[in-house]
Amino acid sequence: PGSPQRRSCSRTRARIDLDKKKKKKRKGPRMAEAASLIEKYASGGAGAGDALTSVEFRQSLAKFKPEWERYEATRNQANHLRLIEAEVPALKTKATLQEGGAAEVLRAAMEAMSVEEERPVQWILTVLYDMLREDSSCFSVFEEALKQQVGFYKPLVSVLERQSVDQYIADKAAWLLTALIGNIPRFFSQQDVKAVVATLQRSDPVCSELGVVDAIANLLKADSFRAAVWPMPGVADRITGVAAQSASPPYLYKCIFALWMLSFEAEGEIYFKEELIIKKLRDVLTHSRVEKVVRLSLTVLRNFLTHTAFAEHVVELGLLEVVQQLEFEKWRDSELYDDIRDMAQQISAQVQEMSNFDRYERELKEGQLKWGFIHSSKFWAENVLKFEQNDFRALKMLASLLHSEDTTTLAVACHDIGEFVSMHPLGKKMISNLQVKERVMELMGSVDPALREVRREALLCCQKVMLNKWQDMDNIPK
Repeated sequence: PGSPQRRSCSRTRARIDLDKKKKKKRKGPRMAEAASLIEKYASGGAGAGDALTSVEFRQSLAKFKPEWERYEATRNQANHLRLIEAEVPALKTKATLQEGGAAEVLRAAMEAMSVEEERPVQWILTVLYDMLREDSSCFSVFEEALKQQVGFYKPLVSVLERQSVDQYIADKAAWLLTALIGNIPRFFSQQDVKAVVATLQRSDPVCSELGVVDAIANLLKADSFRAAVWPMPGVADRITGVAAQSASPPYLYKCIFALWMLSFEAEGEIYFKEELIIKKLRDVLTHSRVEKVVRLSLTVLRNFLTHTAFAEHVVELGLLEVVQQLEFEKWRDSELYDDIRDMAQQISAQVQEMSNFDRYERELKEGQLKWGFIHSSKFWAENVLKFEQNDFRALKMLASLLHSEDTTTLAVACHDIGEFVSMHPLGKKMISNLQVKERVMELMGSVDPALREVRREALLCCQKVMLNKWQDMDNIPK
């Protein structure tokens, strides 16, 4: 019910609302794409974490229309460059490049790197960056261009080697070059890669800190170059030196991403400072509450647990408690709780494995001892009575290692004998029967500079033996 005028107004408003919905629907994909890119730049994922990656900068760059005819370097390639559009879906850009001759268009884009004006270079690098970040299938366009001898290495390296260059341009050029190397490595040599790493870490850097670590992470994607990149001066220190408490989330994430790439290497293929890496992961899981950082850190841990040396440090450095504590935090992603529980179970299994007395006996049979969890006070407290098995076989093997030529084995053997004396009810008696005390005192009196650690452990062992002796005297009835 109601007046004809009111019913007419209602119908008019309904038509207007319907038109708005249709218009919104037509613009949906394009607007969603733009929103996605703006969000990416606003979060610092594009490079330097300053005004250059702000929403305002991104929007102003999107409105820019390069006039390629104005620049000498691109005047002859203007027709090819005009085929490239900003703020369009990656697959559309890919199709446009393929239809217009991808090799020629990308060759023209590389010639644009020599344009002196910053804005057009920023624009073309951003378009290529957006395309590859949005859809990795677009790397095939660059691969085809490489097959046709289009050079990307020299134009992009020349940007990074300039005495002075806009930081946004440097970050994008570094990302583009290293992304091509990381995803299409067969077109680049190890010498190329080492030169890029050296340029990225020049004494007067042109890239931002995030730009450098982003580029290094790209290079580590190529399994053929990891062994060459990681040992280079400054690389490992940059990645493992990140401050978990104060680093920005994008920078911290990229450092963990780099470790993730390394975690795919087979054990022994690359030299790692295992303890340092596990300590860094522990710090990150202790202090960071950024979900994607935590999730990736757990993934890195899972991969490294398959490496014996890493697994030992995971157990010894108390990662189980740190991971278990994460379950009491509030996470938006419910699946993260499953990841945390799964990781805790895997570490717990490693703790059980490393606490296994059979593992200790295997090390004794190998004749070479090394510091680790199975030589800790916790291990001895849980396993000391197992030394009685097979007529104290493990203790006898341990005593025989006091004559080893390996200094670490001697030091660990002295330490373990001291633990046995302290914790086993018949510790002093068994040591006396095996005539171990004399050999320990002999090692304690050594003047060999190479046996400094051995002398210290032998002294501590003797102190435990003597302490045990005085305790026995106190128990004699008066």
